[in-house]
Amino acid sequence: MNLFKKSTIVGVSVTPERGLEVAEIDFESKTVLKYGSKPLDYNVNSRQIADLDIFKETLQDLFTELEINKNAQVVLNIPAVTFRIDEYPAMMDEVETSNAVSESLMSNPIFANEEPCFSAAKLPGSSIQFNRIACTAAQYNVIYEIVRSIKDIGHKVYAIDSSVSSVFNALNYVGRLSNIEPETSWVLMIVDNCTTRVIPMIGYSAVDVFEEKISIGEVLGDSENYATVLSTVQPILKTTPSKYLYVVSTTNLISAEILAGRLQYGAPIIHQEANVYSKEAFIDLAPYLDPDIAKNVSLEVIGAAIRREIEPYKSVNLNLYNSSLGDLYFEDQPPQFKLFGRTIILTPEFLVKLFITLAIIVFIITIPAYIMLSNSVNSKNNEKEDLNNQIAIIDKFLADNKDISSNTFDEGDEIKTGILHNKGVYSYYTIVGTEIPKKLWLTHLKLGDKVTIEGQADNLESIYSFYRSIKDYDQDSGIKLQKLGLASKSRNNTLDNDGNFDTESVLNSLNADFYEFRISNEPEVAPQDLNKEGDAGALPEITPTN
Repeated sequence: MNLFKKSTIVGVSVTPERGLEVAEIDFESKTVLKYGSKPLDYNVNSRQIADLDIFKETLQDLFTELEINKNAQVVLNIPAVTFRIDEYPAMMDEVETSNAVSESLMSNPIFANEEPCFSAAKLPGSSIQFNRIACTAAQYNVIYEIVRSIKDIGHKVYAIDSSVSSVFNALNYVGRLSNIEPETSWVLMIVDNCTTRVIPMIGYSAVDVFEEKISIGEVLGDSENYATVLSTVQPILKTTPSKYLYVVSTTNLISAEILAGRLQYGAPIIHQEANVYSKEAFIDLAPYLDPDIAKNVSLEVIGAAIRREIEPYKSVNLNLYNSSLGDLYFEDQPPQFKLFGRTIILTPEFLVKLFITLAIIVFIITIPAYIMLSNSVNSKNNEKEDLNNQIAIIDKFLADNKDISSNTFDEGDEIKTGILHNKGVYSYYTIVGTEIPKKLWLTHLKLGDKVTIEGQADNLESIYSFYRSIKDYDQDSGIKLQKLGLASKSRNNTLDNDGNFDTESVLNSLNADFYEFRISNEPEVAPQDLNKEGDAGALPEITPTN
């Protein structure tokens, strides 16, 4: 199911030369899918349908015959009662402009005793001082009864257009205005069975309109009918220069080709028949339709059927089905409100799009939070996995040692075993820690299988006392006092290279501040290998060996 599928639009046209037409058109392929027409009387003098009850019955019959979907919406075209463009002061607001338009319509004899139903819109290119307002109007009571009739037969109204807009939309849609450029100045002239309209254009936008009533008919000869039209439009065209003139006739009384040949104009004239003189169809028919009806499909019903699709491309859209009809209009309209000066209509399509848009926004906003949460969850999962691995290791250790009892482990025995294996080291630590005399300090200590203790003292008695304590510990340890002597400031050894006393060194030692010694059971160090730098250095780290 396509949530964005639009409802079907069916074009309905009151076309005086053809009666009542109904058409359904595929916009993309430019193909008529359904078409039918029936006679319907139209009062040219009063500019309205002769009998609205017959209009309702005829429309019901056509809808039934063509099997028009009940969900289809109707775009109705009616002959233009009046179409005008006027200027109003730019300072006027929307209500004031609407009132001014309504007052100006009273000058039309048709609205002398009839309330007008009108649609007005500002045209592009208005000046700073004045707004150019386009307006189309019809009798209010007629529009009201037409809408009521369409609703009574079970359909909704999408729009009500006039023949001026419908003809122009259709000409553009079927490609008859393909030579128009955005800034091209040209004139569109439309002749129907009671009015001529000369509409100066720039591109696809009307600049002005000259609307003149004409009296033509079958009782008059062709010569008189053409003379009437020429006398009406020629003075207007004389003051309306452009790049070309486009003549369209929708009445069977006037041929656009013949009229164009008789007009005097200072630019090329293009003619378009939209009547019995037309030699070709405007649009293709679906294969299942009778090809003989192709030329019966009028520009008016084409313009009505494609109005909704062409609306986005138009700068001005006039619609006689509007709020002036009161409850008849509002009872089937979706809720709407204004936001920043723009009217928002809460159609089902709009609500679905709004929901999807909000869902996308929420999704985009939640992505960072989701990523952060996902990363956090992954981190916690990794921590959990590490803990599970540690638990598995511990469980394996416990399983491997499940047969070991605390009864097989004696802390006392373990301590005794440790002391036995490290007795010598512990003893030397004890002596060093407890038997050091006063005024004696150590500069080097190595305990293990081999022992080396170096230090300094300010008297010989302390050194000998300390040596005796170590020697008494183990007479067979091989511990010897390998070095003893006065230490000078330069710390030069008192022995020369041959192992003999150096007289000068001895004399220098008389100035010594303390004695230095070395107690060890390691091989004695030759005098030439002794440290001659004069700095005892700091006590290094003790690294006992088992």
